[in-house]
Amino acid sequence: MEKKTRYAMHFNEMLHLLAIAEEHRQTLNIKAWRSDGEIIEYKGWLVHHDYWRGGYVKLRNPVSRQIRQIPEIFIFEINNHQVYL
Repeated sequence: MEKKTRYAMHFNEMLHLLAIAEEHRQTLNIKAWRSDGEIIEYKGWLVHHDYWRGGYVKLRNPVSRQIRQIPEIFIFEINNHQVYL
């Protein structure tokens, strides 16, 4: 069995990846903290809008069309890559 290598990415690289995913309508897998410390996983969600000035990203579920707004600083993993500051 082959072990997959996980790479870490800088916060700025994550912002760039979010902008590209929004532009090309690509789905992402994101893990983020909630304000109470719980971990939420968004599998296969689209970037609905990226507020780079406000520090928030809106994600949309392609199946249920549900929209969630999360602070970008709460994202700690995107597409199985850890995010660091």
